Amino acid sequence: IYPEPEASIHYLLGLLYFGFFIIACFGNGLVIWIFSTSKSLQTPSNIFVLNLAVCDFFMMLKTPIFIYNSFNRGFASGHVGCQIFAFIGSQSGIGASMTNACIAYDRFTTITKPFDGKLTRTKALFMVACIWVYTLPW
Repeated sequence: IYPEPEASIHYLLGLLYFGFFIIACFGNGLVIWIFSTSKSLQTPSNIFVLNLAVCDFFMMLKTPIFIYNSFNRGFASGHVGCQIFAFIGSQSGIGASMTNACIAYDRFTTITKPFDGKLTRTKALFMVACIWVYTLPW
């Protein structure tokens, strides 16, 4: 069995994740805000970018639980905290992975079919809805 890390490692990890939390929430929040206020950026391809930013934003919302655990040198938020942590991680992680697959599909069709491979807004929204439906059972 592995020895428990020193307290300083827990604290360092907590501080590192605090920095990640601030940077990620600012960056993803900025993408969400810019997309929602700029009509010219609301293209079908950028709907996937928006969904990826939403997934990453939700992933960072679980960071306070991780920071709390780091400063308490172990899992300190109980069974419910563990379930919330896992649920948010599962939804946002699988959602981000599936969104990246949709972005790859969009790039593939744009490159291989430059004249008839255009993604419509309806199809992009349908694909995003399918992503979220797909993540729920996990």
